[in-house]
Amino acid sequence: MVDDAHALSGLVVDEPRQIASGGTWYEGPAWLPDGSLVWSDVVGNRLLRWSGGDGPDTGFSAGVTVDMEPSHHQNGHTLDRDGRLVAASHGERAVVRREADGSWTRLVERWQGRRFNSPNDVVVARDGAVWFTDPRYGLDKPEEGYGGEAEIDGCHVYRLDPGGDVEQVTPAMPGPNGLAFSPDETVLYVVDSAEGLLRHFPVHGTGLGRGTVVAGHPNPDGLRVDADGRVWCSAADGVRVYQPGEGTAPLTLLGTVPTPQRAANLAFGGPDGRTLAITATDAVWLVQTTVRGAV
Repeated sequence: MVDDAHALSGLVVDEPRQIASGGTWYEGPAWLPDGSLVWSDVVGNRLLRWSGGDGPDTGFSAGVTVDMEPSHHQNGHTLDRDGRLVAASHGERAVVRREADGSWTRLVERWQGRRFNSPNDVVVARDGAVWFTDPRYGLDKPEEGYGGEAEIDGCHVYRLDPGGDVEQVTPAMPGPNGLAFSPDETVLYVVDSAEGLLRHFPVHGTGLGRGTVVAGHPNPDGLRVDADGRVWCSAADGVRVYQPGEGTAPLTLLGTVPTPQRAANLAFGGPDGRTLAITATDAVWLVQTTVRGAV
């Protein structure tokens, strides 16, 4: 099931294994400190959890339970430096964080007094800053949010400083979506789903330099970078794996881990950090790899 098996033979150990099905549009997987996996059913408006094994049949997938419903159409997830779940919420038009007691805190919901469109994906840097994309899917698609009027001109990437200040760090893009840092955090990769492109932005302190297109393929969405710097990006046919070049040179495609349906997002984790979780339309797949995600 692994395409270009020779190129990926040192990276992918076995065939993808399906652990969940029955969703509407699965997105935003994240591995929690206790070893469980959570992800969004964005259209279904719920947060789901898999804790390992098959477990009971809950009606939509064996071993999967509802973690939160409604989820306010959360999309992307990540963990902060204290292991707390951070989410990009279409419905709340905010970036939110789950506290130790289970309550949710809105970390940021406005820029210069204006509400965000619908935060889509999120990463946390080593310094604790929260970086996130803000397309308009939750406004334009009623099934993915609560609608509303856009208050900000264009769709951008933002940085929330640990002190609470928020900066707009990119020019407007048609559809900024997934984002991930290189292992040394000198580069931020950003997917533009509307144009089918991956952009490379050099990180300069708290801001970004000029973006350069380094790859493109059908339906890119979420992405992760492994500890060796390779870029793993969702696509219409699965997860495409790229090797970075020098500087802003184009990425080199190594191969594809295919999924039966369009892949939306992915996350490294599991018992040894080498299990890749892939959300693909209405199912979740696990793939054992030999690498860990960049931390």
